[in-house]
Amino acid sequence: MSLRKPIQSTYLYFGGPVRNVANVIETEIDNLYKAFSGFKQVFCHVVESDSSDDTLSVLEKLSKKYPNFSYESKGQLGNLGLIRTERIALCRNAFRAYLIDSPFEKEIDFVIMADLDGMNHLINQQKIQQCWRINTDWDVITANQEGPYYDTWTIRHPDWCPTDCWQQKTRLEKLFGSDAALELAVNARQAVLRNDIGLIEVDSAFGGFAIYKKQVFLDGEYAGVDNDGHEICDHVPFHNQLRNKGYRIYINSALTNCFTHPGGSSDPPKKNPWHFQALRSLLLSLLGQDRLNKYLDRLRP
Repeated sequence: MSLRKPIQSTYLYFGGPVRNVANVIETEIDNLYKAFSGFKQVFCHVVESDSSDDTLSVLEKLSKKYPNFSYESKGQLGNLGLIRTERIALCRNAFRAYLIDSPFEKEIDFVIMADLDGMNHLINQQKIQQCWRINTDWDVITANQEGPYYDTWTIRHPDWCPTDCWQQKTRLEKLFGSDAALELAVNARQAVLRNDIGLIEVDSAFGGFAIYKKQVFLDGEYAGVDNDGHEICDHVPFHNQLRNKGYRIYINSALTNCFTHPGGSSDPPKKNPWHFQALRSLLLSLLGQDRLNKYLDRLRP
């Protein structure tokens, strides 16, 4: 007996937040619509913010190309003083709210949250269908990469990555310096997961692509900062809520979406010139680490 409705009888809702993706999003959306072509009906919603390119023009073009494609813009959230993770969480929650308020909400069976910045060009119909053939009764399935698994900030696994890797890096810097701390806390955890090892149960994961049972997805809410206003990975509190309700989250090693992150997040950091290091040290002494991080975030393109 099948654990889930056949794909041909399943209604799907997918999309996610975007920023400055004018050069890649049409290709990404085209590829995902092809990968989802076996579903009974597919709806897509994209939430844009803080773009400085032609992203909105491309989204308007896509809204005419696909009958069930919609989008909204949250404007320049950075001007409101929101840090990066707050902006992303706000947009993910807007994607969630659009589903709740939509006339098709009751029909939807599964929700896919996807990064749309060139991350998912290896997703295809065969990989999606393989997820439906898995005998384990999963609540959430997340992606893997062909190369090193990059998303160690989102991972929570008791042996692999039990804590926030970037917070651990900050603590280790006091002992070993920045480069060694980065290697120990982040790079060393970006292992290559063979495609044939099956499911890995985790407390949190994303990897740029995640499939949720609809009701599971609606049982959580994203947050980009903790109670003290510190930057956190927005997926972690969302998945904590799901795990606390008994839902099961997996990485599917066969669901590879790209070779590695298109932004090169797994690359080793570049050496900063000495004058930049001196300036950073001065700002750190004046502002403290948290305020400096928020200041640098506002300067990011």
